[in-house]
Amino acid sequence: MSKPPKIDRKELNQPDEFVKQGRHVLEWVVGHQKKLLGAVIVAALMGLSYYFYDQSRDAKNAKGWDQLAQINKLPEAERWDKFKKVAEDFSGVPVGQYAASTLGDHYLDEAKKASEANPKVPSTQAPLAVEWYGKALSYSKLNANEKGLLLINRGEAQELAQKWDEALTDYLEAAKIGFEGKPLALLGQARIYEIKKETAKAIETYEKLSADFLNTEYGRLAKNYLRRLKSPLFMESKS
Repeated sequence: MSKPPKIDRKELNQPDEFVKQGRHVLEWVVGHQKKLLGAVIVAALMGLSYYFYDQSRDAKNAKGWDQLAQINKLPEAERWDKFKKVAEDFSGVPVGQYAASTLGDHYLDEAKKASEANPKVPSTQAPLAVEWYGKALSYSKLNANEKGLLLINRGEAQELAQKWDEALTDYLEAAKIGFEGKPLALLGQARIYEIKKETAKAIETYEKLSADFLNTEYGRLAKNYLRRLKSPLFMESKS
């Protein structure tokens, strides 16, 4: 039978590097335990705060939807002032954004009717649509499609108010967003260039639209508008 290895007592008093590092870590933890405990408490409080904030936000949002469900039972003419209150009271949650965008849609429809009746006069309802679309756009968690379509709608309302530069700004911003409504933004952009008599920019935009959305309804519309703008009859009418 082999004998057990002989261990020198001096070696026992000289720990290896792993043991040394472990001892250093332990000593550091003991020396900083108050700071560590404080950091743990702060992290726990932050987690709890976020949890309760999230819960209260969900409860607030649910309350707003309940109110809207009751409002939608009223005759249409009686709804809009109540929609405004929901939009204002619940501005930081999805139901508030929904109420604001619904108000924008309502005033945009009213502005379109007024414009059809008298195209030369700026609609008095259009600024209200612009206002409420702006509030809907202030919601921080809009996805690309939501933001892009709200910008297009606000741009159309700006057109009906005959605010050409403001409309162009909205269409340009919407066109920069990668979303399914981008061709609508480009059409609006080109239309404003025509109104502002910036024909070269309108042609450039229509050409981009027809190239980027080839074989779509948007592309075909753009080609039709291009033919009109490049027509000798059109050029004669402009001179």
